[in-house]
Order: sequence, then C-alpha cells, then structure tokens
Amino acid sequence: MREVLERHRQICDELYQLALEENQFLQEKKRPYGADLLDRRQALLERLTRNLDALKLALSPAPGEAKDLAELREKVRARILQIIHLDRETEKLILRYSLQSRGGAPVAGTPPAPPMGNVARLYGKVLPPLPRR
Repeated sequence: MREVLERHRQICDELYQLALEENQFLQEKKRPYGADLLDRRQALLERLTRNLDALKLALSPAPGEAKDLAELREKVRARILQIIHLDRETEKLILRYSLQSRGGAPVAGTPPAPPMGNVARLYGKVLPPLPRR
C-alpha cells in the first residue's frame, strides 16, 4: 500500500509541476500552449489512471501501517486540491486567450463574470434566503 501511495504522490507532484508550467506559460505568453504540454499532460494522466487502479486494489493497509499512511494520504489529498485549484485558473486563462485570438473578447480588462443563476439556485437550496431590507 505504501509503495502505491508513494507512487501516487509522485504522479500528483508531477501533475502539479506541469499545471504550474501551463499556468505560467498562459500568463506570460497570453495564448494557449502547444502540443508538447498537452502530450506531457496526457502521458501523466495515463500513469495516474493506471496507478489509481493499483490504488483501488491495495485499499487495505497492512496491520500497523494505517497510522503511518495517514500523513502520506493527507499530503496526497492536499496536492490534489492544489492541482484542482490551479487547473481551474488555467482553464479560465485558456478560455480568455482562446477567445481573444478569435476576436470574441476584448484584449484589455477582465472577462465578464459568468451568470449567477445556476450557482445562486444551488446555494438557495442549501442556505436560507437573505433578509430583505
């Protein structure tokens, strides 16, 4: 279990580094990146998929190993959250720069915020309505 989880952490670290590279490229060049980064991402995602299959098979740790693996598991979880956050930012940049290259969005300024209808409805189901003034 430890070996599979360590390999998973390593793949997640590599994905995070790639996400940083993609994000930096977009911020510096202000255009979508090329096939080289896409190919690297695809190769890493294939490794991640294979390792996830191995992780599913090795779900139960050996006796006495569970406590030791808790810290490693938390590191992996934190790295995954970082990757997700960075990927969201990268997706926004890709959308912005691909629209700019087609003339769909202005070059200066920030893109308009997405409509709040869906998000507000989802929160409306969970949260009580705001008091009216």
